[in-house]
Amino acid sequence: MTRRGLLLLPGAGFRSARAGPADEPKNISFPLASIEGSVTPPDLFFVRDHFREPELSLDSWKLAVEGRVARRLELSLADLLESSTRKMEAVLECAGNAAGGAAVGNGLWEGVPLSDLLQQAGVRPEATKVLLEGADSGRLLQDSPEFPYTQLVPIEKCRQPESMVAMKLEGRLLPRKNGFPARALFPGWYAMDSVKWLRRIVVLGPDDPPQAFQASGMSKLYNRVLETGPGTRTVKRVTAVQVKSEIAWPADQAKLPAARHAVRGFAWSGGGAVRAVDFSFDGGLTWNSAKLEQAPKPFAWVGWSFSWAAAPGVHVLMSRATDEAGGRQPLRREAGRKDGYELNFCAPVRCSVV
Repeated sequence: MTRRGLLLLPGAGFRSARAGPADEPKNISFPLASIEGSVTPPDLFFVRDHFREPELSLDSWKLAVEGRVARRLELSLADLLESSTRKMEAVLECAGNAAGGAAVGNGLWEGVPLSDLLQQAGVRPEATKVLLEGADSGRLLQDSPEFPYTQLVPIEKCRQPESMVAMKLEGRLLPRKNGFPARALFPGWYAMDSVKWLRRIVVLGPDDPPQAFQASGMSKLYNRVLETGPGTRTVKRVTAVQVKSEIAWPADQAKLPAARHAVRGFAWSGGGAVRAVDFSFDGGLTWNSAKLEQAPKPFAWVGWSFSWAAAPGVHVLMSRATDEAGGRQPLRREAGRKDGYELNFCAPVRCSVV
């Protein structure tokens, strides 16, 4: 058997195991307390779908790179697997993940740098942005037509060394729910731009209209809306992950015995590596330095812990992260925000100690 044939064996098993597309988009997350170590196992990685999973076959799936390029590329999964790849640990977080929410995971990804594919295709000098299209499609808004899922990313972000087309998670081919055969991955940015089931990369110039992106209504979503005065609002696209930490254990409303407990959680940021995590057991009145369980790295989360001598009573636990760029997790939501994204304020965890 050829090397190419061997590479496709896992995909063949995938095809024979599947019974058909899911009826509804998936919305799945798992308590952060279930994650041991620093990397989220693939079977515990959260899923947020806009549309139902597409019906795909490796016999026909191809990734096209086209638009304002010197040469159009059409790549199979084997082509990608045989390319020079990069491995990196990176967080993916849903832009609408609640404060204290579980729609976040830290994966060990492997893929082809997006800059390599763009260079291979010969991006033209006038290129300003890239349209990424998935194989899933549907009606995004009630009054919008049916379109494939798309996102629009500046060419500068696509050329960053960490941006990639990922084919593997934790050393194995992507699970179907996480974008098999290939997905975009933009470490440091919220997950909506990391398009799953990727099938087209379209390079656009300044005057090229991203038709599906606008007509589907996607341009109306994932925007930061800030009310700056009466009847005055500023609207800006959500991109970089905001500095954030969460308490994984204990859970909200937990009842604990009076004893010393190891409170633990995770912290991450799109603004560089996490520099410190502070812990409070009195609702943010006083803060104590928590212990970082790993050496912090850009784009990845870091586990943290605090040895808490819990006295009888009702306590409000909070954590607060600071990144290397000086960004600090806020205690409360920014005044004037009129959208449901970037919910990175400190989430209280209330527990009773008896």
